Amino acid sequence: MDRDEAPGLELVPADLAACRGIAEVHVQAWRHAYAGIIPAAYLDGLSVDEHEERWRHAVARGSPRLLVARLGEKIQGFIGFDASRDDGAEPQQGEIWVLYVRPEAQRLGVGRRLCREALEALFEEGFTSATLWVIVGNEGATNFYREMGFQVEPGSRQSFMVGAAQLGEERLHIPL
Repeated sequence: MDRDEAPGLELVPADLAACRGIAEVHVQAWRHAYAGIIPAAYLDGLSVDEHEERWRHAVARGSPRLLVARLGEKIQGFIGFDASRDDGAEPQQGEIWVLYVRPEAQRLGVGRRLCREALEALFEEGFTSATLWVIVGNEGATNFYREMGFQVEPGSRQSFMVGAAQLGEERLHIPL
């Protein structure tokens, strides 16, 4: 099977009914992707209920725009995208705010389909480029985005705190 195929996968805009599934994917993906990068105590403390509430607010606000990938009724992944939130960003710069896929659904084309759909939507709206931020050490995500055509922006690395841990992140960029 071509790795871009995900038979039966449907991409649809998120609604309030999808928020529980989005939250479950979000927590599972964080625990999987950031094991060994973010302290285990922080990851163990992630709450699906709290994430569901946050995603309900996002859906109600309409920002970021959210798409979910589902097989039947089960959400396999989601993506949030909109205009860039970065200080000084040009008005034509879009951003992938968030992209997560269930660990068991990774490498099946779910993330690729979500990312392509979001980039296409940004392009159709007149955005000329898109950025995203990746936590340093998350090589799986960095490699995925490079395969999608994103490049690391030199000098973009910055630090932030997650719980008691100081982490780094760097911005990636793609022309549309």
